[in-house]
Amino acid sequence: MKIHTNQSNNSLAYILLFFTFLILILIEGFFCNTNNYILKLDSLGFCNKSFFLNFWSESGFIENLQVFFLFFSIIFLLKGRYLYRDIPFINIFLIIKILALLYFFGEEISWGQHFFRWNTPDIFKDINNQDETNIHNISNLFDQLPRTFVIIWCSLVAPITLIFNKKYGVNKKILKIFCPDANLKFISMMILFFVLPDLFIDILGLHPGHVNEFGQSIEASIFYDIITFNFVRLSEFHELIFTFYFLIYSLGIMKNEN
Repeated sequence: MKIHTNQSNNSLAYILLFFTFLILILIEGFFCNTNNYILKLDSLGFCNKSFFLNFWSESGFIENLQVFFLFFSIIFLLKGRYLYRDIPFINIFLIIKILALLYFFGEEISWGQHFFRWNTPDIFKDINNQDETNIHNISNLFDQLPRTFVIIWCSLVAPITLIFNKKYGVNKKILKIFCPDANLKFISMMILFFVLPDLFIDILGLHPGHVNEFGQSIEASIFYDIITFNFVRLSEFHELIFTFYFLIYSLGIMKNEN
């Protein structure tokens, strides 16, 4: 059974453009965040410009781009739900997906606090480790568990679905909700490429840390930081790819009318 992918060429172009953008922001991260380890790379001083100083910060460029991707993902999924309103299985799944992305979106902007700058309510001040109006900074249960589900979904579901579809054929409805665009597999590959090195280094306990017991820098740490991409804010970098995955997924749902 084939996937209806009239938008395939467009989505592939978007993915290639996004991958180019990822390379550029990795270069920015390497130039601006490894000076203390290697050499003075930023001879032009662009890392000290206001834009780049806030590039990875809360409500900075990267985080706002994630919010942008999530916002349009939700809009496209709402339209997709209308297109499939007569197919209960897909409709129910899309409702769950929309609610999950609304939670992701709300948490990213601390439910509006990043834009409207209200003071954190006392109930959150006491339990939130970043003094913000959100849930994911309260406990790893609300942060790492949803993140693990997102990693599994974005990195494995589309490729596995395509493999099963090629070998055995997959129900058309299952195919629509699990992989509405075959090009999602390329984003899944990106996620695995950027997530697995840090995961393996962490599991095996190979990173020596950045300072020793005497407070001196450990030179070997830069090697591990580079191969795991930890010269940028890695969690934000990963989340940027996740949100782009959801954008392409939602575009596939929206245009996959048959």
